[in-house]
Amino acid sequence: MLKYILSVPVIIFPYTLLLGMYCLYTPTIMETVFKSNVILLAGALVLFGAAAFAFSCIVGMVVIVKAYDALAAARLNMIIKLIHMPAYVAIFVLGMAFFVTVFGIPFVMFFVLFDCAAIAMSGIIGASSVIRGFLEGRLDRASAITFAIMGFVFVGDIVVGIMNYVALKRSRRGKTAA
Repeated sequence: MLKYILSVPVIIFPYTLLLGMYCLYTPTIMETVFKSNVILLAGALVLFGAAAFAFSCIVGMVVIVKAYDALAAARLNMIIKLIHMPAYVAIFVLGMAFFVTVFGIPFVMFFVLFDCAAIAMSGIIGASSVIRGFLEGRLDRASAITFAIMGFVFVGDIVVGIMNYVALKRSRRGKTAA
């Protein structure tokens, strides 16, 4: 249960950009919460991102030092990646809308950085589950290396998150049947 609580900031992270965009285009929220200062809004997003990154590192370390088995960590990683999918789609659509104008290009660059940060955070948790699976002898070296690297690649991370979970689930079934 602790790993789920610790991963809440990682799960929420991509949605904070959408919330920030909503705040940016809602004058009453910007005046009330951020005193109409865009830098305060960006600072809040960066601060939350730093906290989410720290939590993803903590979850990754906890998984690697064997507080959780590889299957539970892979399940957590798969859940995080599947929850992130709607945010990625929304950020992509917003990015395409902002890309049309010259003034929107800074937003697009910020969106790309935000997506990369979200993928890195969930990739850390995914890589830790792969490492734990390899250390438990449930993944071979080639699969572990492929899963760990692809966990940091856009779109590939979602596919590999599911493949890692399925591979670890099959390896558990194979061990109990033998």
